[in-house]
Amino acid sequence: MGRKMGPCFIILLAAVLAAAWAIPAIGETGIPVTSDKVLNMCTDCHKNSRGLVSRISYLRQAPEAWEETLWRHKRIHGLSITREEKESLILYFSEKHGLAPAEVAPYAYTLEKRDTKEKVDSQVIVDMCVRCHSYAKTALQRRTPGEWTKLAHMHSGVLPMWVYQLQDVLDWDDTLAACLKELSKRFPLETPEWKQWVSSRPKAGEGKWVVAGYQAGKGAYGGEITFTKTGEAFYAYAGTVEYETGEKLPIEGKATLYGGYAWRASGTLAGKPIREVFHISMDGSMFTGVRFDDPHFELRGVETRAFAGSSPRILSVMPKALKAGTKGASVTIVGTGLSKEVNLGDGVTVKKVVSESPTKVAVTVDVADKAAAGYRDAKAGSAVADKLFAVYTAADYIKVVPSPAMSRTGGLGHAVKQLVQFDAMAFGKGADGAAGTGDDIEIGRVPAAWKVVELASSNEDHDAEFVGTIDRNGLFTPGDEGPNPKRFMQENNMGDVWVTATHAVPGGGTLSARGYLLATIPLYVQRPVQ
Repeated sequence: MGRKMGPCFIILLAAVLAAAWAIPAIGETGIPVTSDKVLNMCTDCHKNSRGLVSRISYLRQAPEAWEETLWRHKRIHGLSITREEKESLILYFSEKHGLAPAEVAPYAYTLEKRDTKEKVDSQVIVDMCVRCHSYAKTALQRRTPGEWTKLAHMHSGVLPMWVYQLQDVLDWDDTLAACLKELSKRFPLETPEWKQWVSSRPKAGEGKWVVAGYQAGKGAYGGEITFTKTGEAFYAYAGTVEYETGEKLPIEGKATLYGGYAWRASGTLAGKPIREVFHISMDGSMFTGVRFDDPHFELRGVETRAFAGSSPRILSVMPKALKAGTKGASVTIVGTGLSKEVNLGDGVTVKKVVSESPTKVAVTVDVADKAAAGYRDAKAGSAVADKLFAVYTAADYIKVVPSPAMSRTGGLGHAVKQLVQFDAMAFGKGADGAAGTGDDIEIGRVPAAWKVVELASSNEDHDAEFVGTIDRNGLFTPGDEGPNPKRFMQENNMGDVWVTATHAVPGGGTLSARGYLLATIPLYVQRPVQ
């Protein structure tokens, strides 16, 4: 596959390689296929050697990746499959050819559809993989060395322009070989995490789970949800979430637990449709992930759920910070195994226990005028948490979060607009008296006046006038897709701008900040794993 190959040679090579795909690499250990459905549906094309099925037995991946594999088989190979058959296959593959929670955790952001600036410490993987898709998509797979090689061959056969897209790679053969070696080393088929998981895979417990999360535009919240098992891998759930503002909302839905670790659910929050993407911990006592508005995956609550019967732990303290000198403040602690013996550190006195349960304790507190600023341990009985609560002396500055941010136009065709919910987050300087250092205290979300302004005063495109609007709560809604007759030469509604927030400080004065926003093209294609 040298750089001087012509397209015809590449296609011929792909045809030759296709014949080799059905043959497993000599000496490689695979995962036996035990499903009659898989053997009946897949072995007409995939060679079966005593239960070791070519390609299938030599890889593991996330449920969404298996879904994309089946989607590609339908699109390219004409696979005929019903919805029920697809679901049955994904359930089996996730169970026997899936991932361990510890393997998923560092890369769950792409499954949760969270914008993340990835850090990849391998230039050869950047050169060969990350130019076209996220590093997480690569890292959410485990393959034998021979199977990683076949994946590269598949790219050449199905995507022959791949070679030319990477034409600036000076030595194609050596770079590809180095990349495959690195992938085989980082993401092998057999790992200690997978062995541990399959040997002692816990079951997600029925009963009550405690919720703690944060939703941009609304703030921190807690709650309780009851899981009821309705099948081998299926659950119904219902409960209530309560925001730190006091707003209570009912939540309910149905979920599938793929491979014993990947919770995928559809439901409603206060009657509005939501979806959930969570992953269970290795010991089965906690879920972490997101729930988001459907179809607006960008409007989400980032959440932790802990089994109510698990070891004592504090999940959240609301509010997360109080000002020195505050009197009669309400504080709510959410967690498991809690009791009314609450301690929030020196200078914070519990005046009254308002309510008490093993999952939530509400108290009123006074904070001394000279209480030391900084984070401290929070305790509720034997449950202890570090850096979930702080005392501050003043709100010294604010930040616009997220920044940088990205919205997407849409609304005229099938593409859904991608919104951005901004928050103004207040901070105290901490003990060193300097802003932007490691001891700064995150006070939390504060009200602000919002504006969209030009990125530069010399901007002749007037982007701020056309990219979209922002409401009083910081929710940015982009413009429609397609040309705009009101813009110069009927340009579309894309551009980049500043989003500014101004917070009126109680007692006088204001704090201001700005964040960068790129308003860009619609997301026309949403793959299961981006």
